[in-house]
Amino acid sequence: MPDVKLPESPFDNLLGTEWISSDPDRAVVRVTMRDDHRQPMAIMHGGVMASLVESVCSMATAHAVLPEGRIAMGQSISVNLLRPISSGKVEVVATAVHRGRMTWVWKAEVLDEDERVCAVAQMTMAVREAPEGADLSQFVTR
Repeated sequence: MPDVKLPESPFDNLLGTEWISSDPDRAVVRVTMRDDHRQPMAIMHGGVMASLVESVCSMATAHAVLPEGRIAMGQSISVNLLRPISSGKVEVVATAVHRGRMTWVWKAEVLDEDERVCAVAQMTMAVREAPEGADLSQFVTR
């Protein structure tokens, strides 16, 4: 399988995202909660959780499709916030449930450091041929 190396994401760097796995079947990211992740009631902002889901699903899909000359982009996301997170490490585990030619669908769970499910999400990724003239070879080593 070709090796895919994508550039760092400034937004993920801002969040402090730690990449555990970009596996196209089961991808995992982690973040340690900081004060700037909080909403006014001192719990993790739901947008932080949604952003982590989007990042892990996008990265894992891209790792799988770039060697085929295709690109991945978010199409839709739905996040149900189930329990608040107020401190500690937060992990997002995403599992691909459909890997089609044009669309991938992921299920994801946001877990607190006690491994309790704090949010569940579904992310749909659009997969398309790279635009004409796009040089993907810089990201793929065969």
